[in-house]
This record gives sequence, structure tokens and C-alpha cells, in this order.
Amino acid sequence: MPRPESKFSILLIEQDMTIRYLRALALRLEGYRVTPAEHLDEARLKLQEKQFNLIILDVGHFAEPGLQFCEEVKGNYPHTKLLMQGEDRIFPIKSSCPDTAVPKQDGPLQLVKEVQRLLQSA
Repeated sequence: MPRPESKFSILLIEQDMTIRYLRALALRLEGYRVTPAEHLDEARLKLQEKQFNLIILDVGHFAEPGLQFCEEVKGNYPHTKLLMQGEDRIFPIKSSCPDTAVPKQDGPLQLVKEVQRLLQSA
């Protein structure tokens, strides 16, 4: 049975439709309000329309555009947390952006745990 809806709103950016659906489902089952986006341009439009507590960004093998997007988000929405998922932590994190990184190989349960940890500190 799904949990009651959370006060937290999440923007989930993932190119792969199946993965995006499954991650959104796992988060919704925990009660989070999830807005999906397929790519960064779509995410930028959604950020103009609505405020989010957390952005989850899958960067795959190419971290640089994701890190640039992260800096953009932190500049424009400083209270929004950002979680990146990538291939086995392939990208170096030298600044406060993102707030955390999770290897996508860890699966949806680890993602949900990390989301809960980040939002508890919000």
C-alpha cells in the first residue's frame, strides 16, 4: 500500500523511459510527488513552472553537462537539493554540487534511502 503523499516534490531527469518510469514509481510508492523529465532542456522548463525540493539527475557516462546543470540549479535555486546518479561514481565531485552522488548500479532501494536522507536534512 502506498504511503500518504509527502510534502516533498522531486524532479526526476532520466533519458531512458523505462528507468524513468521505474524510479518514479519507487519514489511515488514512498509518497513523494515526482515530476519526470527526459532531458535537461525539459527539466529547465519544468523548473520555471514549479519549485522542487530535490532534483535527481542521471548523468550516465557523461558527467560534464550534469555538473554544469547542477551549478546552474544551485545558482538559481539554492535551497534545492541535487542528487546525481552515474556509472559507478565515474565523475569527480570537487564542489558542493551535487549534494550527493549514487551509482545507478546500487538500484532503486539505495536511491530511495539516499532521497530520504537528503530530504530529512532539508
